[in-house]
Amino acid sequence: MASPRYRIRDMTADDVPAVRRIESAAYEDAWPSRIFETELQNAFAHYRALVELPDREPPTGRFESIARRLSRAPRDRVIGFMGVWYMIDQLHLVTIAIDPREQRRGFGQALMLECCALAGTAELNEIVLEVRVSNEPAQRLYESFGFRRAGTLKAYYKDNDEDAYVMLTGPLDAPALRERIEARRAAHLARFGGAFEV
Repeated sequence: MASPRYRIRDMTADDVPAVRRIESAAYEDAWPSRIFETELQNAFAHYRALVELPDREPPTGRFESIARRLSRAPRDRVIGFMGVWYMIDQLHLVTIAIDPREQRRGFGQALMLECCALAGTAELNEIVLEVRVSNEPAQRLYESFGFRRAGTLKAYYKDNDEDAYVMLTGPLDAPALRERIEARRAAHLARFGGAFEV
């Protein structure tokens, strides 16, 4: 049996049911499908899906979504996803989730590396996010990428009025932070080798 292969690609409307299942399994206050559908049309947002590729490649290209529907080729399997907003001077990581069955396998790190790459491509020198005060595993992941707490938003999460920490990277071009992110990238490459097509 062939070793699994993975890729991060743009999320499509076809991915929304799988993304919604992952979001519901990962979070108490999961977004409804219509929000993801709306976000995919938002010119200031960018959503990416982390997928396990099938043994045989599905069609790719400009009309990928239509070609995938018409083709009998096996579909890739969505493992996780992330969404960002392009702000004036920051990249805002709006959402990130990994299928709970696939957590602690390096996929969250892959999406965080992708987030850093999107910030670089957009020439935005800082990333901001909000995270539940109780979500210590996520905080540790973010801290490993150089995020630091910048404040607290009281009763930010409406499902239970839990507070959120606001976390910021600081300048991404700072030498220490650049080195930290490159170290994360090297560790990820060592773990996945050629199996991960980012």
